[in-house]
Amino acid sequence: MEWGALTDRERFNEWYRKERDRLSDMARDADWSGLFEELGKHPERVNLPRIGNRSGFAPLHQAAWHGADFAVVSRLLAHGAWRTQRARDGRRAVDVARQQGHTHLLDLLEPVVVRRLPSPPEMLEHRFHSLLWERVGPCFEETEHLLPPLAPLTEGPAVEIVFTVFGLMGGVTYRLEENHLYVHIHSRMDADDGEHYRVTPEGWSKIASPRVPPPPPPAP
Repeated sequence: MEWGALTDRERFNEWYRKERDRLSDMARDADWSGLFEELGKHPERVNLPRIGNRSGFAPLHQAAWHGADFAVVSRLLAHGAWRTQRARDGRRAVDVARQQGHTHLLDLLEPVVVRRLPSPPEMLEHRFHSLLWERVGPCFEETEHLLPPLAPLTEGPAVEIVFTVFGLMGGVTYRLEENHLYVHIHSRMDADDGEHYRVTPEGWSKIASPRVPPPPPPAP
């Protein structure tokens, strides 16, 4: 899954802006067949809002706004749409559906916690954001980035999220492990595998790469 961290349209090339706009246009216009065709090509974009859009509505927010059929919303969720994702004004898809009077979607859109964040979760998120500022802060100062919340990680047994950091020539990948948050900061300029971190509510520490080396070739 991708997190849409960048809000400045000029940071993207024209062909990518057109692709993202096409996805957002379909969600805005309730063109669900077209939307699912696009998601078939780029399933990782299911939670991305329009670049530079002030509302921050992702496809699931748009489906809630339109009062889409139960089957449409179920299919978005099956694609990995996040119930916990908030628009720029703080509303989740269930909040949008409730305000629009689409009661047939409320139970389906209510967030379900599959995995819990290490407690206290707000401190874990604070440590995560502190790590990002410590390691790639100059990139954030040069270009506005929306730092990702950790709530979407609770929605599945093995959710992994990546977001591009402008100026890093790479990005940040993160996921929940048994009792901590694993964070991988990587760049195409790295001579090695980048930097790996273990984050808990108490703090963060650098760790060795978790990648397992390939097995030795069989004996002749």
